[in-house]
Amino acid sequence: MARLIGYMANRADRLRDAFREERQAITSAPDQRGAWGIGFYQGDEVLHKKQPTPDGEPIDWNVIAQNVKTDCAMAHVRQATVGGFSVDNTHPFRLRQWLFAHVGTIAGFDGVNETLRSELPDFLRRNLRGSSDSEVFFHMILAGLHAKNQLDAVMPTAATIVGAIAEAVKKIDAVAPNSTLNVLLSNGRAMYAMRHGGPFGYVDRTRTHEEGAADEPARPGSPHLHYVMLVSGGIEVPVGYASLADEHVLSVTRDLELHTHSL
Repeated sequence: MARLIGYMANRADRLRDAFREERQAITSAPDQRGAWGIGFYQGDEVLHKKQPTPDGEPIDWNVIAQNVKTDCAMAHVRQATVGGFSVDNTHPFRLRQWLFAHVGTIAGFDGVNETLRSELPDFLRRNLRGSSDSEVFFHMILAGLHAKNQLDAVMPTAATIVGAIAEAVKKIDAVAPNSTLNVLLSNGRAMYAMRHGGPFGYVDRTRTHEEGAADEPARPGSPHLHYVMLVSGGIEVPVGYASLADEHVLSVTRDLELHTHSL
């Protein structure tokens, strides 16, 4: 089963601790397998780690996150509902400072693919590399930001970003109703989670070294790890998580403030 995971934190050295704490929520099955990707920010750099084809081994997020130093990341497990397994179809997708990942499907995508692509500016249409509905959806949101001259803005307002997401959803709904469009979008300074279809849960936690990593020595800096974890892709919201309302966007700021916005 696909899984979508978002992470924002006050420290860059505790991703593995947070993944371990949330292991039941971020893993859809004890032996979860599939293609996976993780995108993350280190300063102004946007980095990827990807396994674009299932290798038969269960996914171990502790191993994947072991050497990843970041306070903003999104991860994805893919089952290839639209488009085959390849690097170009593996989430998260990136353009410039933007990262994007999606769980769900644009209904009847083969029949509406060209219609959706035709509305993109030429430079975004040329940037499409894969065959997935998710990549097209991402570029539709980017087109909305471009139309407002905010694609390269350091920090677009929440209203601008939510507006671009809502505009893309409206266009998809017009030609492909009943699509499931749960997504994460980030520029490294904030993260946006949208629920449009299946469940989407989130949790805001603070952990000390003793609570989160008792078997590891204390690390420098604040003894407290404060993070927000966002999870979608299961049949229900993980136990202990709050549920994001359908047709809403949750924004998580760099200061870990949470705000909800309706589409």
